[in-house]
Amino acid sequence: MFQEVTPLVAYKRLTENKDAMLIDCRTEREWEIIGVPDLSEIHKSLVKIELMRQDQSVNPAFVEQITELAQQDTPLYLICRSGARSAAACQMLLKAGFIDVTNVAEGFEGNSQNKNNPEIIEGWQSHNLPWQK
Repeated sequence: MFQEVTPLVAYKRLTENKDAMLIDCRTEREWEIIGVPDLSEIHKSLVKIELMRQDQSVNPAFVEQITELAQQDTPLYLICRSGARSAAACQMLLKAGFIDVTNVAEGFEGNSQNKNNPEIIEGWQSHNLPWQK
């Protein structure tokens, strides 16, 4: 089973653990149009690997691409738009033998159904964590 944390907790853990990695598994189009987490303040680079392609097909090399960058015990934090795709990615990585896998539950943008409610703060952007377009 994978863990789930808020963007604030994920950023704190990424700051505290030099080996931890943040993997953005949204599409290239989302990265370009919406933006991406910026980890430069904590001297890290964001890993961008699409789980789903623009045509909604699964990237067959997803796990292999992560295996090229990380050991199976590397702390991995996965983020997508709202947390659904990254949860699926976490499951795939657990099945592949990774043991320290965490889903950033609110994702980069949060749940679109909550966007008009100012009392609900969700997503990396809404928590005012560093990001860039």
